Amino acid sequence: MRRVLVLLAATAVLVLGLAVGQASGGGGKTVTSSNFKFTPKTVTIKKGGKVTWQNVKGTHTVTFKNGSFNKTISGHKSVSRRFTHSGTYRYVCTLHIRQGMKGKVIVK
Repeated sequence: MRRVLVLLAATAVLVLGLAVGQASGGGGKTVTSSNFKFTPKTVTIKKGGKVTWQNVKGTHTVTFKNGSFNKTISGHKSVSRRFTHSGTYRYVCTLHIRQGMKGKVIVK
């Protein structure tokens, strides 16, 4: 049990480090999916920037309400999308929409 807790803590530190590193430079942001939520719930990027959704726990979808993007992530895998047009992009996890699992990308 102790090994599992240590592994989970190490994974959380790694994911947080990736999110901070991506948010601080390179024109991209990282959103994690775990516990029926996307964190952060809203990200703002510049046109041409990229968002990466990193799965931490469970299986989730990243499904844009306009139908332009629909990907499933499980395990510790990730999916990314580059945004070439300004606007607000709303998305949900179709598997956990009842739990309020949704997010937003604002592209300026």
